Amino acid sequence: MKSLLITLSTVSTLFLAGTALAGEKTATIEVSGLYCASCPYIASQAVLLVPSTEIVGGFYDAEQQLAQFVVQYDDEVATLADLVSATDEVGYPARLVSEGES
Repeated sequence: MKSLLITLSTVSTLFLAGTALAGEKTATIEVSGLYCASCPYIASQAVLLVPSTEIVGGFYDAEQQLAQFVVQYDDEVATLADLVSATDEVGYPARLVSEGES
């Protein structure tokens, strides 16, 4: 029984690890035109509406009216163009700063 549990645990771990790594990427996007206290929130919510995205870091600079979001996403579900255009659709221009593997 103990060896069955160990085998099931190992298989589950390998399956979940493979699922988490499949297509996972990280990108940093910069969003400008954030002139009010609500703007960074609105822009971040627009990014989060892109399927498979999660904001894992970033900053907001009120003086420069910009924010950078470090976003993890599944490139089999979403594209860099999706990430950049998400904030454009709510009135905040964005640009890609960097991209890479997670």
